[in-house]
Amino acid sequence: MNIMKTIIIIAFTVISAIAYAQPRVITFGAENETDGVENPVEKNVIKISIFEILTGDFPIYYERALNDYFSAEISAGLTFGDYYGELFGDNAFSPSDQSVDARYGYSFSAALRFYPIQSLEDFYIAPEFKYRKYNWERQVEAFTEEAPYVIEADAEESRVYSMPRITMGYVYYYDYNIIFDFHVGIGMNTPTEELFDNEEFRVIETKRNTKPRIHFGFKIGYIF
Repeated sequence: MNIMKTIIIIAFTVISAIAYAQPRVITFGAENETDGVENPVEKNVIKISIFEILTGDFPIYYERALNDYFSAEISAGLTFGDYYGELFGDNAFSPSDQSVDARYGYSFSAALRFYPIQSLEDFYIAPEFKYRKYNWERQVEAFTEEAPYVIEADAEESRVYSMPRITMGYVYYYDYNIIFDFHVGIGMNTPTEELFDNEEFRVIETKRNTKPRIHFGFKIGYIF
């Protein structure tokens, strides 16, 4: 976890430094002669999701304006410790369990955003797909054909969340090139687990029932 905290601190430092070094660009032209101001020319946003850290997911988001009303957003990140599964899962593992050694996994997402007013500004609605995979090792008892016959071994286990969902949100320009992205939504979560079976003495893949899952969050972004 110290590594991830260091990465987050560095990312915030870089974003803050760039934001204050490069003020937000506003263009002037003849299309709006009353005040001489047009829409900003920025089309790209890099964002960090704050609340997802609480789920053990550490993604970096990139959003690109496609036209005046639509944008595409993708993300990629590392996962470490399934804290959501610990609280709500049917067969959750606890990161504090001494028999469990959490490993890094990965996550990614893709979304198409519709902005009724202006791309990258104000309200939006977006169909999304989010994927998370958590990995860990668990100490288990395994049988061998030679003495002592029962030994301790490490079983590689994992849990995957596949979540199509709908998100509604609001983008607020804070200062310079910094934006805040507030959002909430609902989706359908389908967990797939690879867990060690104590009766068959092997790792078995099991697909769990699909359940609704509410999500909400807050992202800090740098627009350019």
